[in-house]
Amino acid sequence: LTREIALVRGGPGSGKSVLVRLALRALLANGGRQRKRLEPRPVLVVCATDVALDALLEGLLGALPSEAASAPSLVRVGGPCRKESLRPHSLRQRVLCERERDEGHARAWKALSKQQRELRERADGLVARLLREAEPTADDLDEACSTAQIMSLCSDAPGGWHDIEEALSLWLEPVRKARAEREAAAAPAAAA
Repeated sequence: LTREIALVRGGPGSGKSVLVRLALRALLANGGRQRKRLEPRPVLVVCATDVALDALLEGLLGALPSEAASAPSLVRVGGPCRKESLRPHSLRQRVLCERERDEGHARAWKALSKQQRELRERADGLVARLLREAEPTADDLDEACSTAQIMSLCSDAPGGWHDIEEALSLWLEPVRKARAEREAAAAPAAAA
């Protein structure tokens, strides 16, 4: 009982279940405290089968006082419970009860999830539209850029100055190339 981990093994009828139930009762009676630690410690019990887990939990619950047996700290995780008396302790049942108890929270969560999904779809649509839309024009540059920015864009010619349309075309060339590559890569995926 003073160790962090314990392994119990043996053949059928050798007393494994009885020993584990006694150890668990002692740990639970002590509030899960071990050695000099004051805070309660969780106890994890792992069984090879759901049947063994059910038998162990049923034996443990039968030996505990009724208030401890209904404590929310005993949770069964695993396959479906075959015993009706153990169902309230299954994680699945606890989640269902919590959902029913907090129906308002569940409705709000569902509404937020729906809103999030709609916003994501809207954002994806906007991004797709932006990728499909026409490239900026010289008029767009005149509206959005300062004179210094336009002069910087047009001054890159080896022999002097580019025309604004030519400068814009040269500047957009890598963008056009990247778009063509994306479209070429997406075409086989869309066909499949």
